[in-house]
Amino acid sequence: MAKRNILKSAPVTFTIIGISSHENDYRLSWSMNEQLGLDFARTAGLRTDKGEEFACFAHEGEDQILLLISNRCDNGFLLEKYKNLDFILKFESELSDSELFGWLGNLKKVPLVSAAFPIPFDKHILQKLG
Repeated sequence: MAKRNILKSAPVTFTIIGISSHENDYRLSWSMNEQLGLDFARTAGLRTDKGEEFACFAHEGEDQILLLISNRCDNGFLLEKYKNLDFILKFESELSDSELFGWLGNLKKVPLVSAAFPIPFDKHILQKLG
């Protein structure tokens, strides 16, 4: 009987939402702070293995850590597959469906957000954001 190698991947423990906005990162983070009662503050940018740096803002709540990451830099895109996205909102924990839809509804109420939608995971996203 042939032996089969099975790759077991670690469970995904975060959730990401794509955001479209024509505003600068600091204006969007300020608007989200005002509208949603968050406390985003600029942190060190997210660096890729190619040396690209993407602006990043963090919010540390009582039960949740959120990162607002720019999807664009001078040299390209963080998630090349999602060039239409301006920002990525990463939750450091996995959201339930009801929590996810609640966040999507709240984000769409932020005046500087044009669109917000969940992003499904694939190998590329896990490599970049995992």
